[in-house]
Amino acid sequence: MTSSARRARCAWIAAGLLLLAPALARAQGQELGGQRRGTASLEFLKIGVGARAEGMGEAFVSVANDPSAMYWNPAGIGTMLRREIQVSTVDYPADIHYSQIMAVLPSQALGGSLGFMMGGFSVDMNETDEYHPFGTGRTFTFSDFVLGAAYARRFTDRLLIGFGMKYAREDFGSQIDAPATGAILFDIGSVYYIGWRSLRVGMSLTNFGGEAGPGGTFISPNTSIQRAYDAFSPPTMFRYGLAFEPIERESFRWTTAVEASQASDNAIEFRAGTELLLAGHLALRTGYQIRNDAFGFCGGAGFRGEIGGLNGQIDYAYTDAGPLGHVSRLSLQAAF
Repeated sequence: MTSSARRARCAWIAAGLLLLAPALARAQGQELGGQRRGTASLEFLKIGVGARAEGMGEAFVSVANDPSAMYWNPAGIGTMLRREIQVSTVDYPADIHYSQIMAVLPSQALGGSLGFMMGGFSVDMNETDEYHPFGTGRTFTFSDFVLGAAYARRFTDRLLIGFGMKYAREDFGSQIDAPATGAILFDIGSVYYIGWRSLRVGMSLTNFGGEAGPGGTFISPNTSIQRAYDAFSPPTMFRYGLAFEPIERESFRWTTAVEASQASDNAIEFRAGTELLLAGHLALRTGYQIRNDAFGFCGGAGFRGEIGGLNGQIDYAYTDAGPLGHVSRLSLQAAF
């Protein structure tokens, strides 16, 4: 057996284990990490970015070749050879409209690519308390914000590694003296091409850093004792997966991907997705999230075109959120 055939065989065995893992976990009756649900801070960082990735069911850690790679796997921006910018927005449950802008700038001087991102949302709310359940007459704004940068490069013809750093802040209503919290977090990721056709392995560790908690103190309503606010860990996420193009021609490309992810405050989840690119312009996508608390089927489409030397792309994704309804995402992208 040749070395390339052995690499391909090992990769397919790994893919099979990824797909069998949900059944094995259910058979054991255990959900490692599930007992920690709801114990992380800055939870908005779990909201996926980019309609293309979401249309593939978030199985994107080993695909990650557009600006949204800064969210899924920073190593992915090292594959980009042109300057690209992407604007994404998502209509999330509870009237949350989360938007992000990401830009990637390849640099010969640095031997890789730089990425920059900014995102956030705000929601206006009415203040209530135990004496005024229908409102005190005051309003406040709950908001989340993230600002970050990343760098990635090819270390060999098969291996890409990327690093990222970001500042995330959550404001619970500082206008009415509510607390706010923030933290500096780090990302790291890699993409490795096995050496057999387009088969590659992607891994990333995102949102890792110190605990985040509001500063200052408050008077406990139960004991009347002055206390400091508690701090909680960020929503650190580890992802690993495989991607492969069974068919790759000038007029037709079929991308498939499988992925497993483990959040610091939840049980392991599994994802699978696929993308068909027709005539280099029209993309059709679908995917499924296994063992996710709310989300399941995903689908989407996109169109690529060129106007005056500027390459543009528009993508839409739909995610079934079960009892929460559905989630819609829209992304606009330009390369120049």
